Amino acid sequence: MKRLLVGAAILVVLAVVVVAAHMAFIEIGREVVTLRTQRPDGSWQDTRLWIVDDGGSSWLHSGGSAWLKRFEGDPVVELERGDQSRRYRAHAVPGFHPRIDQLLGEKYGLADRWVRFISPDNERTVVVRLDPL
Repeated sequence: MKRLLVGAAILVVLAVVVVAAHMAFIEIGREVVTLRTQRPDGSWQDTRLWIVDDGGSSWLHSGGSAWLKRFEGDPVVELERGDQSRRYRAHAVPGFHPRIDQLLGEKYGLADRWVRFISPDNERTVVVRLDPL
C-alpha cells in the first residue's frame, strides 16, 4: 500500500511539473501578446498568446474548437503588443498552416517544439489572422 501511495505521489508531482513547464515555456517566448475578445454578455476576455507576422497580417495560433466560437462573424478584437493597443478584424482560419507553423518555430524555438509536443496540431487547430482596421 505504501508503494502505491508513493507511486501516486510521484505521478502527481510529475504532472504538476509538466503543467508548470508548459506554462513557463509559453510565457518565456520571445513575444507574448494579450488578445481581448468580447464575450456574448459584452464582457471582455484576455488571452496571452504568441504572434507572428506574415503577408501584412499578424497571426495567432491556438488549438481547440472553443477558440473558433470567439471569432464567428470576423469580430473586432483588441491586441496589446508591447506598449501599444490596437484594434483588428479577426478571421479564424481552421486547419493546418505550415507557413505559420514554420514562423512560430523560427521565432519561439524550443518553446514552440515543447508546446507542439504536449498539444500537437490536429483538425481542431485554429489559426487567427488579424487584419488592421
